[in-house]
Amino acid sequence: MKLLKVDTVKEVKDKLKLYFDAAGFVSPSESVPLREAVHRYLTEEICSDTDIPQFTRSVVDGYAVIAKDTFGTGESAPVFLEVVGTVEMGKDCKLKLEPGQAVYVPTGGMLPLGSDAMVMIEYVESLDENTIAVYKAVAPNSGIMNRGDDFKEGQILFLRGHRITVKDVGMLAAIGKDHVTVFKKPRVSILSTGDEIIDIAETPKPGEVRDINSYTIAAFAEATGARIGFIEKVPDVGHQLRSALEAALAESDIVLLSGGSSAGNKDMTAETIDAMGKPGVITHGIAMKPGKPTIIGIIETEINDGFMRNKLVVGLPGHPMAAIVAYDVIVNDFMKRYCFHNEEEPIRLTARITENIHAGEGRETYQLVSLKRAEGEREKARDSDPEWFAEPIHAKSGSISQLMLADGYVKISSLSEGVKMNSSVEVTLIGR
Repeated sequence: MKLLKVDTVKEVKDKLKLYFDAAGFVSPSESVPLREAVHRYLTEEICSDTDIPQFTRSVVDGYAVIAKDTFGTGESAPVFLEVVGTVEMGKDCKLKLEPGQAVYVPTGGMLPLGSDAMVMIEYVESLDENTIAVYKAVAPNSGIMNRGDDFKEGQILFLRGHRITVKDVGMLAAIGKDHVTVFKKPRVSILSTGDEIIDIAETPKPGEVRDINSYTIAAFAEATGARIGFIEKVPDVGHQLRSALEAALAESDIVLLSGGSSAGNKDMTAETIDAMGKPGVITHGIAMKPGKPTIIGIIETEINDGFMRNKLVVGLPGHPMAAIVAYDVIVNDFMKRYCFHNEEEPIRLTARITENIHAGEGRETYQLVSLKRAEGEREKARDSDPEWFAEPIHAKSGSISQLMLADGYVKISSLSEGVKMNSSVEVTLIGR
């Protein structure tokens, strides 16, 4: 096996672009009901098929008027208007106002022609069936939404690759999207390697550890949008690892191996990836902290009738915190970019770091942090100061208890010596 030099994170992403951008990652699509579409990624641009609202409507309960008729009105000097009708909900309004007239319109009802404002019912006194007194002046467009105020017919609402959120469902419903076309979930399989790994339901004996990583990585992958294929524990035996990898590649788009990526006698991950086919290992070690032992491999695989497709194999570090950071920086980014064509930047918050952080020597440092509201310091802070504090999480890579405290990480450049306490930093949120 030829070990390649340690790559920077940018070099890794450039290599992946070389292998997956030109041919494209085959991302099949499917149509799903709108109620099942949350957290799925759109395959196409979506435009509005209509103006919303489709008619000028009231946003208050009251009377449609000609605003000019109310100018100069007040509590001691009301204006008297003739009531010429009532608007029924869900009905087309054919009424037309003339100066000095008003029409009752419930919230959401269509405004009659000629009217340009609404007077809320609270500022109206009914004198008889045909006359009201108005005690408050209104300006044109008060209490109404004009046709197309929300969005226009043909307006682009969502781009290809957009991930549908719960907030988007109402918009899609408004334009009649009972089904949407989304990218199918890529199938991800996870192989957890090591003679010491046991099932989480077992009680560890001395020297044994429960299979933390496969469950954690699977949860993160599902949060990205993947479908988990199979999860399998594999002992440190070369032919068994190869058999498991072959089976995983046959039914998966991406295979993640946990453990076995550090130097040593039992490091078979890279050799096994290389043995599976070309191009094999493209990166053996990444200049990042934590996560340096990460291995990146690509296997060209026949998927049907001689059609070949590149599949990604990633050997993640065995330590849980290092594995999750490497997953988020490399695999999460890859999946969004090539499986879902999602170009949106990760969610980031600005915060003030609560202590000095030293950078890794010659490596990009990804410092896990927990976020705290800066409420206690707000009185002393300038208005332009961030509203969050980022508290570094100090734990060894093998720790799992501290991972649940992490809201995100701060990336520190390999060219930097670190960041000083109270410096403004960007925190990339994880698990989103």
